[in-house]
Amino acid sequence: MNNSSLLNIPNKMKALVLTEFNAKPELTEVDTPTPTKSEVLIKIDSSPVNPSDSSFIRGMYSSKKSLPVIPGFEASGTVVATGNGFMSKRLLGKRVACFAPIDGNGTWAEYMVTRNNFVIPLKKGVDLEQGSMLMVNPLSVVAMLDIAKKGKHRAIANTAAASALGQMMNKLCLEKKLPIVNIVRREEQVTLLKQQGAKYIVNSSDNDFLTKLSKIFHELNVTIAFDAVSGDMTFNLIEALPVSGEVMVYGGLSEQACITNPGKLIFEKKKLSGFWASEWINQQNIVNLLLTFNKIQKYISSGNHTTIHKRVSLDNAVEGISTYLDNMTLGKVLVKPIGVS
Repeated sequence: MNNSSLLNIPNKMKALVLTEFNAKPELTEVDTPTPTKSEVLIKIDSSPVNPSDSSFIRGMYSSKKSLPVIPGFEASGTVVATGNGFMSKRLLGKRVACFAPIDGNGTWAEYMVTRNNFVIPLKKGVDLEQGSMLMVNPLSVVAMLDIAKKGKHRAIANTAAASALGQMMNKLCLEKKLPIVNIVRREEQVTLLKQQGAKYIVNSSDNDFLTKLSKIFHELNVTIAFDAVSGDMTFNLIEALPVSGEVMVYGGLSEQACITNPGKLIFEKKKLSGFWASEWINQQNIVNLLLTFNKIQKYISSGNHTTIHKRVSLDNAVEGISTYLDNMTLGKVLVKPIGVS
């Protein structure tokens, strides 16, 4: 390999390869990639399963990646080789969190090459497993709260509130004293969030859900709702919001199209928009991003850990997706390419 390296890197590696959308990725032996000047090679330790991984495998996620491809969007590991660029070399030997490249292979492999600016060195207080979940959920929460702050929203709402992202958003809102309406779908999720100090919780399974939602939105003057579900949930949120309220969709767990009454958009000045963390990142300068990641790592190292429900090998990664999506409340599922200890 024409690069700096820490150890003897094998020419071949195990990886999950997707050759057809809406099909099961297959465990295959492929060539270990080589980093170029602006890239690093990471030996993957952990990669969390996110809803976006399921969407990607099913061909429902907007992406520049072409088949065949290795799935997986975020991970942690150790930089074991680099290209010859200065910014790449400075990462050699570092424990890092990382994003997969936008147009290349992902994290469900023993090794991955990605751009050096898609890598964040981990602080001593953040272990590799928690670090693997640094990029997608925490960054999305910070970004959405930044949007709420800049939009001068004094109260917000969030769906799928018992997920890892939802629980983190609730905790940060409590710290910031920002009222948040947590929307869940099961009674045990109500109990879970109450134990975490949540003050406002609405269960979408209740017969009078829309009535309760509208009442609390108007009492708190909730003017923006972040929606991970889509479908009928989007309709209910727009119906319940006060005049000029906004629903920002960041997921499609229902796998249904967003539904809304056009009269609400026309006559009540309500808005329906979308949130994508990658787009938010592109709008930030490097200083803001570094400050954001420092805040996130400080938050994690102070004991605010994401619950890990299960660890799976590459062989069981696809089953891990099903396990996670069936009950996200239990915690994250981590794919461990180097083996489950």
